[in-house]
Amino acid sequence: MALAGAGTLTGGAYSEGRVAGYVFKLIRESLRHTQSRLAEELGVAVATVQGWESGRRPLMAISAGQFLALQAILRRLGASSSALEALGLGVEADLFIGEALNTQHAAVDPTRHLLSSWVITRPFTEIIAWLVSGKEPNNLADLRGRNTRRGPVAARPTLSIDECGHVLTHIRTVAERADRTSPRGQLLARQAYYLLGFDGEPETAQWLTDMYRNDRRLVPPRRGWSESWPLARSTASALTRLGDPEPMRRFISERLTDQAGEVANLNYWAFWVGDLIGHQSSDAFIQTTPVDSWHGAQLTRHLLDRLHGNIGFLELNIHTLWSLIQIRPDIIRDPATANELAEKIAQLLDENLVSTETRRELEALRFGVAVAARR
Repeated sequence: MALAGAGTLTGGAYSEGRVAGYVFKLIRESLRHTQSRLAEELGVAVATVQGWESGRRPLMAISAGQFLALQAILRRLGASSSALEALGLGVEADLFIGEALNTQHAAVDPTRHLLSSWVITRPFTEIIAWLVSGKEPNNLADLRGRNTRRGPVAARPTLSIDECGHVLTHIRTVAERADRTSPRGQLLARQAYYLLGFDGEPETAQWLTDMYRNDRRLVPPRRGWSESWPLARSTASALTRLGDPEPMRRFISERLTDQAGEVANLNYWAFWVGDLIGHQSSDAFIQTTPVDSWHGAQLTRHLLDRLHGNIGFLELNIHTLWSLIQIRPDIIRDPATANELAEKIAQLLDENLVSTETRRELEALRFGVAVAARR
């Protein structure tokens, strides 16, 4: 199968291609193919492969059919499903970055923005954060491990200082213009906040703090679940990442106080870690998805691996694990899981870093583990 005509394609309106191009290069190198050999397999000119990898010929500019054919050939050559998923995410990231770079701030329309059209996934978020913070996405680790190329290799696709500044200003602008009293506007704003949390600049931290205060005045918080619950969670997460744990502590004490709030927290976590599969066009699923529709194995592992570090996230992780075990008691009936949890609880209690309420949850978890061990 060859990509007939692909060698003649140009970027057209889709002028951004650096992220997908870089992932494409990682895939090629993991397959141990030269550019010329892969070009032969694909039925395109070597210059086409070079253009894709550099981003000069954006992969998003080829047709959907050609992209599917490209993925099929890469799969036949040995590319993993996770690698092909990363390639698709790279195209999505290029679309997002391209829109930001090619839109003047005065022309930003929040009602038509990509961040208002779907709930961004953890892998997509990690790709965007990669450009801002330099932290490599988890789903590219396998490609890195299989890459045997020697010599200097660019560590990641990069934005220039001016480009990065433009993208961050673009994200701030769409958040400021979003209608934060409507569900769609809150989806846009909260996702913009979350992405901005990966920018370590003090200016961004202050802007997020100001927006947090403004939003609490604009949409006064209610205890437990409300339509502003997702907005509050994402804002607290962004500020926690930037070093302020108090909004997260306030979120836990205000928003995780009833069954609806707990269900929302568990469902969002399940979506984030991949237990709850599928794209979502709005935040409605957070409240409407039955918690017995996902198994929780990935969420359990995710939380157990993160019972340390940033105090705001730590307290949310402890609370979420405590809440998860309430509805999935079989989790601690597994001896290996129970032993691991018991060791981590003992360490956390000895360190005495968490709030009084979180400490009570740790004590409850320790009691639950002890009871399960006697059965």
